[in-house]
Amino acid sequence: MFTFLNDSKKYVYHYTSVDTAVDYILKDETLLVSCYNKTNDPKETKDWFFIPGSNHGRCLDKYTPEYLSKIMNPVIKEATNVICFTKDEVLTGNFDDMARRGFCKPRMWAQYGDKHKGVCLIFDFKELSEAFHERFCEYNYDSNNVTYKDCDIAEIQMDQTYVVNVDALEDFGHLDYARAHAAKFKQRLFFEKASDWSNENEYRWVLFDYDGNLPPKFYFKSSLKGIVFGADCDEIMIQKVVKASLKLHPQYQQLRWRNCAPWFNFERTKWV
Repeated sequence: MFTFLNDSKKYVYHYTSVDTAVDYILKDETLLVSCYNKTNDPKETKDWFFIPGSNHGRCLDKYTPEYLSKIMNPVIKEATNVICFTKDEVLTGNFDDMARRGFCKPRMWAQYGDKHKGVCLIFDFKELSEAFHERFCEYNYDSNNVTYKDCDIAEIQMDQTYVVNVDALEDFGHLDYARAHAAKFKQRLFFEKASDWSNENEYRWVLFDYDGNLPPKFYFKSSLKGIVFGADCDEIMIQKVVKASLKLHPQYQQLRWRNCAPWFNFERTKWV
């Protein structure tokens, strides 16, 4: 798991704090699929700007961007949930893979792993996918790699992803139209981010709950395979995590940094 791995699709990684891991994830053996508009990406948290379009020459005066934003954004964003993971980059199976591993991203440790005091949970991708599908197979969801692209304002202004077809809007009503629009442009809306995020190498599940009554948790079952402790995770916190996770039988390791290079705490052989 930690060294000599050459299958870059084997695992996915989720950074979190010790408290979240112990009090929720490990205690309940569940993962939370969070509301889409509560991420830290302004593309996802801020209202999308829509403009009107028509194939039949309809009058567009009343379909201002403000009006379209008001009717489209709540329907799409409040019904959308997401859970995000990072992946390994292409691996060779050698020691120089360390910087390519999903648990060796210093900015993600700082941003999501409680400033290197938290943990990175390692999940078997296939088993986690099966657990997610088993829980949500009756709901509309999708999963994919996130792609990274920068768009200038002129390009995005006429992008069909953000153009509302008012002919269809009037025919079907704003609820059904907004849902159909989200399904048609799901790749651009939910699986594309600015290139500044590209180091996260993200894989995500996006779950749509238009009835608003879905408890967005699922049991990850036996898919948790390992836990990596941040370089500043102290012994008290390590023991809290170990105690909470022993029943799941993960492998444990802690990162160490030598200058700018990540490595492991191989001096430690026992965790209990």
